[in-house]
Amino acid sequence: MTARERLARTSVLFLNWRDPAHPQAGGAEAYCFEIARRLAGSNARVTLFAARFPGSRADEWADGVRVLRGGGSYGVYLAAARHLLRNRHTYDAVVDFQNGIPFFSPLFTPRRTADVCVIHHIHQKQFDLFFRWPMNTVGRLLEKQISRLVYRGHAIVAVSPSTREGVRAELGFRNPVYLVPNGSPPPSPEPVARAAAPTVAVVTRMTPQKRVDLLLRALPALREQWPDLRVDLAGDGGELPNLRALASALGLDSTVTFHGHVSEAHKQALLGRAWLTVVPSLAEGWGLTVIEANSLGTPALAFDVPGLRDAVRHGHNGWLAPDGAPLADALATALTELSDTGARDRLAERCRAWSARFSWDDSAERLAQVILEESRRARLHRRSRRRASDLTVLSRFRSPDGDQVERALKTLLRETDRWTRQGDTFQLLLHGCDELRAFQALRRLGVPDAVFRLAHRSEELVDPEADASGPDDPSSPFADGPAARERRESA
Repeated sequence: MTARERLARTSVLFLNWRDPAHPQAGGAEAYCFEIARRLAGSNARVTLFAARFPGSRADEWADGVRVLRGGGSYGVYLAAARHLLRNRHTYDAVVDFQNGIPFFSPLFTPRRTADVCVIHHIHQKQFDLFFRWPMNTVGRLLEKQISRLVYRGHAIVAVSPSTREGVRAELGFRNPVYLVPNGSPPPSPEPVARAAAPTVAVVTRMTPQKRVDLLLRALPALREQWPDLRVDLAGDGGELPNLRALASALGLDSTVTFHGHVSEAHKQALLGRAWLTVVPSLAEGWGLTVIEANSLGTPALAFDVPGLRDAVRHGHNGWLAPDGAPLADALATALTELSDTGARDRLAERCRAWSARFSWDDSAERLAQVILEESRRARLHRRSRRRASDLTVLSRFRSPDGDQVERALKTLLRETDRWTRQGDTFQLLLHGCDELRAFQALRRLGVPDAVFRLAHRSEELVDPEADASGPDDPSSPFADGPAARERRESA
């Protein structure tokens, strides 16, 4: 039985700044709702509380999820607190999504409630982009010192290794941190017809931290080599008027098309026909647009910044440029390689293969495992006793009695540990576990002579079952052959 199935009839509250119907919804809302509706599909009772916006209903249902709305962009925090206080004993678990500032749910829930905080990326350096003193300072205080105090001992979920590093280095959290990556739409079954002329598509919210202006400023130099270059910009936001004015000032009216907010079908059409997508953001939690473009065979160019360095494997599904380097140079390199049809087709296949390793089903299963583990610990009152570790041990072994080992795995491993079996061969990912604790765990399983090593960050992200290769295939992410080592070094 999966973790999602074991959450059946469990009441779970999701707290998110916005819901997917919000005009300014983005990747964080997609992450929240894709997981929420999958838990609801497994018969969990799921409620999503988000900010109300003009024209929205206070209470409605969407894909089996009850959507409650209250307050505005900032009043939602007070409205959510009131809802929690009025329904203190309604929810078995609360998943609190921190979009800069969390909802501080542990202040309003009983001790038996499993409170999980999901962090997409760290906002400490971004508060200055949106607020002046003293509000920028207040934002940093709430995200760091106050959050660290309120969530002490509770589970933190990070969407990428970069976010996990930020949780430690910038926020100073000592909590257990679990990785639950973004999913991906199903890859395009057929190769997408590319535009004849070199085309760049960008689908994003037009906000300062996305730095779309860097792309516009790089275009005049690129047009000298590619006079037929076309750029499609899709998305809405406060920066859109400034970007339109900048494009006109740079003489790019015939090169750049602003599409504004687009439908899902329009987005896929733009990304599917493009040669390349560009993500010049200051930082991301993950970079969902990278994987969405990859699913259509479109590579990505991004700066080597948190989140994007996890989503983009340089030379495999796109390119990473040093942050601060001239974007025009990196774009010229990418477009030159993509000008070769054969190279473009080979890169498209690698993009599809990389995106296919991620799924929203797996993301929902991972978050369900964290909720179950937190529920168990809440019942035992063991939140503050845990030793936090960000290491993950990968082990592969064979056993002559595979059924006995499988029974032991189901009994002795934590909810958040992951394992697969093919015949008598087992593969384990033990999260938050160093080599000594891994040896002790394997000894309890009756396999003290198993080989294990620390997992690479890409191996923590990818669902082992998403790999079509077998355990003995040297291309498997769990193999230790030359092909696997080469892939890990290039990831």
